[in-house]
Amino acid sequence: MCKTKAPTLPDPDKTAAAQAAANKEAAVAQANINMVNQYTPGGTLEYTQRGKAEDGTPQYSATQTLSPEQQAIFDLQTQASQKYGQTANNQLDAIGSRLSQPLDFSSLGAAPTLNEDTRTRVADSLYQRINPQLEQERAALETRLANQGFTSGTEAFRNEMDQFSRSQNDARLAVENAALGQASQLYGLEANQRDRGINEMIQQRSQPLNELAAMMSGSQVQGPSFVNSPQQSIAPADIMGAIYGNANLAQNQIGQQNAERQGLYNLLGTGAQAAFMFSDRRLKTDVQRIGEHKGLGVYLFRYVWGGPLHIGYMAQEVQKLYPKAVWSISGFLAVNYAEVANV
Repeated sequence: MCKTKAPTLPDPDKTAAAQAAANKEAAVAQANINMVNQYTPGGTLEYTQRGKAEDGTPQYSATQTLSPEQQAIFDLQTQASQKYGQTANNQLDAIGSRLSQPLDFSSLGAAPTLNEDTRTRVADSLYQRINPQLEQERAALETRLANQGFTSGTEAFRNEMDQFSRSQNDARLAVENAALGQASQLYGLEANQRDRGINEMIQQRSQPLNELAAMMSGSQVQGPSFVNSPQQSIAPADIMGAIYGNANLAQNQIGQQNAERQGLYNLLGTGAQAAFMFSDRRLKTDVQRIGEHKGLGVYLFRYVWGGPLHIGYMAQEVQKLYPKAVWSISGFLAVNYAEVANV
């Protein structure tokens, strides 16, 4: 019986470790390419390796150095900031006791209110002016009506007097509105005067704080303006793909995929040549049972390393019924389909 030597399957742990190493090497190379030292009129930016991490990955430091002119400005501003800060602290101690006390508005007197006495006085003054005129107009109206023959009690007399009364009421309403306006104006003047006093007290309190804030702030030196370094991208080698791709290619080279494309039953009918195929359940995914043959389940599946769909047995099931048709290769089970067909 002819036995075709199947390829050794890749070790998943070693393959993953090799891929991780390739990823790390690509990341380190990309970092080295992208760390470009820069030199400008305002200063420099330089990268230096300061050691390695526990896993061997190199570690770097970025150092920015100002030009002599910018460094001199920075030193002057630092000195000025220190002096401002010392002055501000001294002043804060001086005004600390004042700030600890709440504002006292008692010296400004009570808050103004709308003065009813003012409104009354203004109204009385206006009534003294218009009341005699209203009485004269009433007497003149009564005389005119009498001369026209309209005596008291007649409808025409009542209508004329009613209209005159409405005009008197309008005049009195105008007086009340004028008196209220005068009182409101006086209230506004008093309120504005008190508000100015409050604002002056707040200004006296806040002015030292504003001076402190001004002394504690200040312009900062401008650092060098660096150009963005070109960012290069290095893709890590696809080691996992290469390893599993080579394993899959080896499977193709021993004729397994050609036999499966012709159908499982055609393969089993030939019986002339041994055909080994990895059928270990641990190597398969997307498994779906589609039939049965000689007491064995027939399955549709893919291999864990990818590739097209395959049709075949499960080696664990074949081993129970036809142990001579099952071989162990690199720790995984393979099935001699020709031997199963000849049983």
